[in-house]
Amino acid sequence: MPDAEALRVQVRLSGLEHPELHAALGALPVRSRAERLRQLALLGLRGLSVAPASTAAEAQTATVADTAAPDPRRAQLLAALHLDD
Repeated sequence: MPDAEALRVQVRLSGLEHPELHAALGALPVRSRAERLRQLALLGLRGLSVAPASTAAEAQTATVADTAAPDPRRAQLLAALHLDD
């Protein structure tokens, strides 16, 4: 019996609807595609959870803060984005 926490998702991606994503995933080996899609989904979720800066100055401050004190979770996610073929 499968783990209750595990999800299996089948994705059909049309090159006509999402050409950039289709090209990026199509260039990867078959077994790397699911991992890359998970990484991109995590980035999207992370982007949704961050409140947009109301001014350019606030955006600059946030960028400097990210550089000055790196978040270990962010560093781990960025490191995972580099796939080895």
